Amino acid sequence: MKRRPIYVVLILFIVLGSWLLLNHRENNSASEKQVQEVLPTSTVDTNTTMANVTVNNRETPVQYLDPAYKVTVKHDILYASKKNETDAEEPLKLDLYQPIGDETKQRPVFIFIHGGGYTGGDKSDAADFSEGLAKRGYAVLTIDYRLKKDPFFNFTRTLNDANEDINDVIKWINEHAETYGLNKERIVIGGDSAGGHLAKNFVNLSLAKDPSLVKSVFSNIDIYGGELTRSADSKLPPVLIIHGTIDKMVPYQQSIDLAAQLKEKGIYHNLLTLEGVGHDYKNEKYIDEIMETTAHFLWNVMNSSDLASLWENSGITVASGSAFDIKLPEVYRSASKEPLNIDLPEGWLLNGEEEGSLRIQVPESLVRGNDSLFVSQGADPTAASSFTMNINVIDPLAVYYETFYEESAKEIKTHMDVTNQSTSNFSGSVEADYETGRSTRGTYASTVENLEPGKSVRLEIPELARGQRSLKVFNDIGTLLQSTVDSSNVLLLPKLSPPVQIDGNLSDWGNQAPFDVKDVKIMGWQGEQDLSAKGSLAWDADNLYLGVEVIDDYHAQSASGDAIWSGDSIQIGIGIANGDGTVPSEYHELGVARGDTGELLKWCWLAPKGFNLGDVIELQYAVERKDSKTSYELAIPWRELKSDDVQVKPGMKLKFSLLVNDNDGEGRKGWVEYNSGIGSAKDVDAFGDLFVH
Repeated sequence: MKRRPIYVVLILFIVLGSWLLLNHRENNSASEKQVQEVLPTSTVDTNTTMANVTVNNRETPVQYLDPAYKVTVKHDILYASKKNETDAEEPLKLDLYQPIGDETKQRPVFIFIHGGGYTGGDKSDAADFSEGLAKRGYAVLTIDYRLKKDPFFNFTRTLNDANEDINDVIKWINEHAETYGLNKERIVIGGDSAGGHLAKNFVNLSLAKDPSLVKSVFSNIDIYGGELTRSADSKLPPVLIIHGTIDKMVPYQQSIDLAAQLKEKGIYHNLLTLEGVGHDYKNEKYIDEIMETTAHFLWNVMNSSDLASLWENSGITVASGSAFDIKLPEVYRSASKEPLNIDLPEGWLLNGEEEGSLRIQVPESLVRGNDSLFVSQGADPTAASSFTMNINVIDPLAVYYETFYEESAKEIKTHMDVTNQSTSNFSGSVEADYETGRSTRGTYASTVENLEPGKSVRLEIPELARGQRSLKVFNDIGTLLQSTVDSSNVLLLPKLSPPVQIDGNLSDWGNQAPFDVKDVKIMGWQGEQDLSAKGSLAWDADNLYLGVEVIDDYHAQSASGDAIWSGDSIQIGIGIANGDGTVPSEYHELGVARGDTGELLKWCWLAPKGFNLGDVIELQYAVERKDSKTSYELAIPWRELKSDDVQVKPGMKLKFSLLVNDNDGEGRKGWVEYNSGIGSAKDVDAFGDLFVH
């Protein structure tokens, strides 16, 4: 996803999504069974707990499931050249990710389509995800396709052009399969947001128009892509839907509705729900779960000739120390005498079998992450009916911090909400360590009594808890159950006196609220001289003030209007928090830049209802460039940010994020950021906190 509010528009077209109506046709969807291991299988029976069931510990990596390879990438391969909306010939390119050392002559192919609301994005957006699949043995193509400045002015053409481009990619695969070791009969199409929407709709529409176009597609991966534009074809291949519950760009409910529609049509699918996650699948907190669940889902549907033999989920989440049940598909519950084999991670136990379900116990430990579980039937596990699951092991307790200003005490404090994620009641204690508002270390401890599964309790830390925060959880006999570390940026803004001159010279700022912009999102970053930044914030009765000093070896800004994000610029996310300190539902996203010829540029992409958008937003600003340094200075009037009933006074809380874009003359390379929620996703929940002080 890119640096502008393109997904707001995406929601509009999804709402209108039933206006494309086409007829049903047929498609073949079965895929051959293939179980191939990178190394010879050597499992050992470590625990046989019941008659006819054998428990093993798998030690060897499995092809297409485990990351066993290094990866090589061939960039900018031309796959087609087509006229775009300006009638200019546009070269369309792809990047090819391949495993190194894999002796497979024909690898299954994953086509990944980037998001961007049909107006932005490029093939490099999915680099990490694509590399992850290539490590497992896939050949991955990330593709560019024709975008539109206003995709909904003629949305039929937008979709037709994009669908034609995907078809050209499939033709390219057919023509170059032998050269690059591609299995043209095993293709996955997937993507995120607009890319996820395009991927599944391309297949669904092709089944009505020309099923031969998608006869080799054995699966769709849909990462918050919203609704289908027509009723699901009964011949759709298996679909994995991935969506966060607090997505503000494409509502999670659309994926629930899609799953219901697929179930009604008898189409095998999984829905991976990411609790408390917004429109951002790349976040390091859950990208591993997404990657592993995708790999397990694809392994299942690629290696099963009977989709009815697969379990209903290829990935589940379980708290450490908890037990979970696997309800076996009917084929495993028959009167057959065939033995059942279960491969479990070391230390896990099979606790019993009841009415066709297996109960698995996850041990208590401090280890978190993703593990594989295999179930197969037959004397030879490599030739039997089988399925695999990704088990994402999480902490027994989830802890959420929310800073707030207590008016009666005139102090900033912190709510600490504790939720029991395990399957048993919790009694014990929590201990937190953090940075206070005085920049000293603070500690807080409390007991928790008989907290039921799924229930929460609110604790109150009597001061600001920010910076690096460590949390330890002990049970009622003092055993350490979890130890976690997170970080939170909270700035206390001083009142500015005397006022600064908005001239691009930051020497008169003095010691305001400083911060470093140090989270790098640039592939091939060459260090601080390539791009780095630091900033300061302050306030007075009229304005919120921001100064940013950027070190950048090359300045390029040829864009204007809503496209200034594509060149050197800064983008700012600001939201006025609710009275209780919670995250607002609406916020502003604005940016400024200095053009190549010295002109000043500004734009507001997002704003609450009733506030200015575009370049009519009122603010004072200056941008100066000298040698390798660019200085940004802004005074943003409060009337552009808040409603009349919100008073600017000590204790007022804002949500804040800042991003510095980098362009060295050949397109946007990436960015550095302070907090998140602008670049890889539009997510105010990822912003940090500011307090008027």
